Amino acid sequence: ELLYERNQLQLVLNHHLEKLSARDNPPGILLCQKHKTGFRWQHKYLRDGHPVTVSLSKTRRPFAEKLAVNLYRIISIDYLQKQIASIDSLISSLQSESCSIKLPDSQQADLITESPLYLLLHKVRTCPQVPADFFKPSSPYRLLILSHLEKEYAWIIDWYLRDYKQTPEHPENLQYSVKLGFKVRSKSEVLEADRLFEEGILFHYEELVLMSNEEAYPDFYIPITIIEQYAWEHFGAMDKEGYFYRTKGKINTYLDHKWLPGINMLTTYETRQHPLTEEQVNQHIRWLKNRYRLAFPDLPPDESLNLYDLAAFVRSHRIGQ
Repeated sequence: ELLYERNQLQLVLNHHLEKLSARDNPPGILLCQKHKTGFRWQHKYLRDGHPVTVSLSKTRRPFAEKLAVNLYRIISIDYLQKQIASIDSLISSLQSESCSIKLPDSQQADLITESPLYLLLHKVRTCPQVPADFFKPSSPYRLLILSHLEKEYAWIIDWYLRDYKQTPEHPENLQYSVKLGFKVRSKSEVLEADRLFEEGILFHYEELVLMSNEEAYPDFYIPITIIEQYAWEHFGAMDKEGYFYRTKGKINTYLDHKWLPGINMLTTYETRQHPLTEEQVNQHIRWLKNRYRLAFPDLPPDESLNLYDLAAFVRSHRIGQ
């Protein structure tokens, strides 16, 4: 589990490093210096190994945003390297003669710390120290990074914010409130919906999903990429004969349309003797969260902001316009 977590963090770190070294990425970072009642923008970069600072006009916002994202990536890399080092230390402390774990080669991390932009960071006295600093209300970088994230993940934010058709069946059974403010049909669905929300995983409840000429309304519909989408169905009365056979038919319909449990469909079950447990829900949550981390690697690695926060920003921004 520790090695898996380390690998996940390394993949996100690699993403930031690749973006920093991309051919079309401008060199340098943005510094926001206090000036009277506001901030001045400064473009800081290395020329022949020496730091150079030039003023940047507020009319050059798109360029400033790219430089701010460079700084954000460097801070994220620094944060991720510290997390990886902590995991390596923990693994080393758990080593024994009967359990030997080979750590991955650390040469790549050395290359990261030698990159020009990373070296530039250590020549700056005042700047954000951790990813969370970029999203503080007082941060001059906040709107620039949020604007980048809004464009980067526009497709899923647009999907989440749009109106959608829900199942018309038995609305009287929607009796249990969830943290997002709507109602679901059981306490087990409350647990699942609230855990998805707490971990920043966007979903629609009982949204219409067309399967050829048939309609389905999965309890939770969860897209992760444009082509990678999941349905999560909870079957909560499996000890009732009528419910059991309806569930069997429902699962067969999903199978007929290539929605496969364990691949692109998640399922949970319960009976009176075997109620749903939080650990069963968390198994699915952990798996989805790991997929999220790789699908949305520009989100802050310290989880100081998630897609629900970004969606709230986008909604308020659109209302303001």
